[in-house]
Amino acid sequence: MTVRHFDVAVIGAGPNGLICGAYLARCGLKVALLEKRHETGGGLETLELGGFRYNLHAIYHMMALQMPCYRDFNLDKRGVKYIFPDVQCAVINDQGPPLLLYRDGNKTADYLAANFSSKDGDAYRKMYADFKEFSEKILIPLTYIPPVPFVEQTLILNNAKDDVGKRYNEIADMTPIDIISSYGFQEPVKASLLNLFTMWGMSPYELGFLFPLYVYRMTDAALVCGGSHRLSSALYRTFLESGGTVLDRAEVVRVLVKNGGVEGVVTADGTEISAKAIISTCDPRQNFLEFIEARDLPTELVESAKKWEWEKSTFFGVHLALRSAPVYSQVADANRALTTFFNITDTATLLEHLGSTEQGGLPARPMGHATCPSLFDPIQAPEGYHTGRWECLVPFDADWETKTEEYTRSCLEEWKRYAPNIEPLEVLSYPPTYIEMKNKSMVRGSFKHGAYIPLQMGYLRPNDLCSRNSTPVERFYVAGASSYPGGMILGGGGYLAANAIADDFGLTRTWEEPEYMQAARTAGIIPG
Repeated sequence: MTVRHFDVAVIGAGPNGLICGAYLARCGLKVALLEKRHETGGGLETLELGGFRYNLHAIYHMMALQMPCYRDFNLDKRGVKYIFPDVQCAVINDQGPPLLLYRDGNKTADYLAANFSSKDGDAYRKMYADFKEFSEKILIPLTYIPPVPFVEQTLILNNAKDDVGKRYNEIADMTPIDIISSYGFQEPVKASLLNLFTMWGMSPYELGFLFPLYVYRMTDAALVCGGSHRLSSALYRTFLESGGTVLDRAEVVRVLVKNGGVEGVVTADGTEISAKAIISTCDPRQNFLEFIEARDLPTELVESAKKWEWEKSTFFGVHLALRSAPVYSQVADANRALTTFFNITDTATLLEHLGSTEQGGLPARPMGHATCPSLFDPIQAPEGYHTGRWECLVPFDADWETKTEEYTRSCLEEWKRYAPNIEPLEVLSYPPTYIEMKNKSMVRGSFKHGAYIPLQMGYLRPNDLCSRNSTPVERFYVAGASSYPGGMILGGGGYLAANAIADDFGLTRTWEEPEYMQAARTAGIIPG
């Protein structure tokens, strides 16, 4: 048996694995990054065919400049340029003017007042100010520190130096529907704002504490110039330049445990990697039911992994090579939105659609959203052409082997209903079964590596034994989307795991916490 020796082995070379590995390599550790596939990046995938670039998974980067690694790794100088369109969202319906959400909250409020109602304009101005403050002072800083139990976090916020903590606590227990209703929005504005949260397959009746962050960040989202894989490539280069070693096509099948601590891993080809610490970015099922024998784990950890829930709905995608960019409306700004949503008319219709999808129904009329990346980033298509991207929520259990072609036609018909000028030169369908085939941790197309439900969030993600990255198995750490703070290209799991290991190993960190975290610490928002 071949044996290779490292200080640290990271299982999975998605964004969190790359980030964690790069931080630790910069501390002087000998780090191996083990990836099952032939390329790194995970959900940061950009497929190029005939000069057209298709972002098959992550495309809307909601924490682009907030991720600590962006500054720590000088990613802007490594080719990661973010594009922030002025018009963030457009909602196009059969009747009435397009609903536009700008990056500038005041501009949105003025537009709503002029085109919908002064009541909606005033409500948006108030909501945007609240959500911006909650996000920047509380939710973004909390993303990049280890979680604490909910009751403890509530007490910390209540005792913060200004009243923002108390005001946030007042809504944290509310449902997303109740929060948006409390501002007094009318339809279709109410449904459109709620959709910025539910579009990710999250329930309108749970996790209200996250609702302000998603609404605020979805009105300040960015594209990566050149495609999402550019971010992965920059992280990859950072890792290599820091002295790390990438081993692709190296599927880990077993974690070696002796006397309650890890000694290394074994890959599918029989190679043994010895290491002082193992970090896994895989889901709990792999970590605690496949990689490690049950006899080496606490019973409650095994049972927790068995109960891990996947998302009730997933994504169906259609990617197009286009002769021209979609034209939706005579209102110019409606044709240059980052994300365009269709047929969101009222909250009741949105809730009915979501409920049906979660229960396994395949909507006859898709309710999706579209993006034309090349409109903002011309290098994503040959000169004079464009790329188009459609996405909608669907159940995983539809018979995609036989239904993909038919459902692709339904999605295109719905899209052309609002943009009749689109003429696809090529069509690439991406059913949810492809998501699972590409990434083993995205079981049932679960692109966040596990459902966002109360018992799988915060201090409980993936469980109360492992949410602070370390686990009951000595020197075995978790750092993926199924650990705190979750998925969605936040970079949090990798950053937090690197901090935990640096502390446990007595390493000198080569990085400092972001200024917004220092400000939150001073304000008493996060522990000193």
